[in-house]
Amino acid sequence: IDHAIVALVTSEIGVKLGSTGALPVESRRAIAAFARAIKHRLSDEDSAQIRIELGNGDAYERTITRDELEAMMSPMIDRTIAACERSLRDAARSLDGEPIDAVVMVGGSTRIPLVRTRVGDFFGLQPYTALDPDTVVALGAAVQGSILAGAHRGSLLLDVIPLSLGIETQGGAVAKLIMRNSPVPARATEMFSTSVDGQVSIKLNVLQGEREMAENCRSLGEFHLTGLPPMPAGIPQLEVEFIVDANGVLDVRATEKRSGKRAGIQIVPNHGLTEGEVERIEAEAFANAREDMTRHRIADLIVNTKLDLKWIGERFEKYGEKLGDVDRAVLSDAIERARALVGRAEAEWSSVAPDALHDAKESLDRLSVPLQEIGIAESLRADADRKAEADREA
Repeated sequence: IDHAIVALVTSEIGVKLGSTGALPVESRRAIAAFARAIKHRLSDEDSAQIRIELGNGDAYERTITRDELEAMMSPMIDRTIAACERSLRDAARSLDGEPIDAVVMVGGSTRIPLVRTRVGDFFGLQPYTALDPDTVVALGAAVQGSILAGAHRGSLLLDVIPLSLGIETQGGAVAKLIMRNSPVPARATEMFSTSVDGQVSIKLNVLQGEREMAENCRSLGEFHLTGLPPMPAGIPQLEVEFIVDANGVLDVRATEKRSGKRAGIQIVPNHGLTEGEVERIEAEAFANAREDMTRHRIADLIVNTKLDLKWIGERFEKYGEKLGDVDRAVLSDAIERARALVGRAEAEWSSVAPDALHDAKESLDRLSVPLQEIGIAESLRADADRKAEADREA
């Protein structure tokens, strides 16, 4: 706010003097002092006079009104209210629907009437102003300094993870394990599997960001889990664990539960990001949220539908002749329809509505039930035959 007043005054002095050059240091220092004094006075009065001697008998005189000051301040207050809105949204789970009891005003600028009005309007509460806002800042800094120095052990300074952390999944989507604004230390575990038969190596791409597709997030590092025994798609049980310690260091560990194979990587997840970049990433995620969620859903549906087509297709080839003519024709049509939609979606994700692909997958699963029952019956019969043969040999 001081800088906005200084910019106004400096600009008008430049016009008066007919100069575009910088003012002397002493003049700039004097204008800054006047700016603070005007801001303070306009918190109580409707207008304030300013007079600055420019030398050679020249002087700059001006009356600044509270309305002018409020017009200059409005964009700054808008940004602050937006930050409050983000904080409430991020704290929604912690608040769990509970109302806010009080809003405490902290910092000298909260003495300004417009700030108090806007804050009160946003929160629907009369701001609590009984505490001196400058003293509150000093007390807060003293408490934090005491905690950092180890003298005050009754409290804990909580840092948070600035952006969500996750891994890239099949199809290029992001599976987020630790969400942004989670306090550190943090830990999360999730199970994954493979989508290709006989896969003996799995690449894990560790990502940071708020978007839903890997291409729009920041890769923090990659590592490979190798030496897996060949297994059919969907059978391996891959446990991925994210651990962020109190220093913000991220450990990612992957374990294939059946074989016991392990691999991992250690990363400092917030390196190289400024506060402005974090805000930009959050804004981009918000602006693209609808499209990103649709793309993520399509990617997951493609992967899951392809797995269904593989398993159902194999059983159809093996046991399809045991189905009735009508059931076989209907299931064959469902397989072809799902396969065609997957092909279109892989070529261009926006060419297929996610609900259409979901419905095709659900229909395929439902219509394949008789085939699955035949397969189970055949497997049980084969097991019984093998057992009978073994008994005869014994």
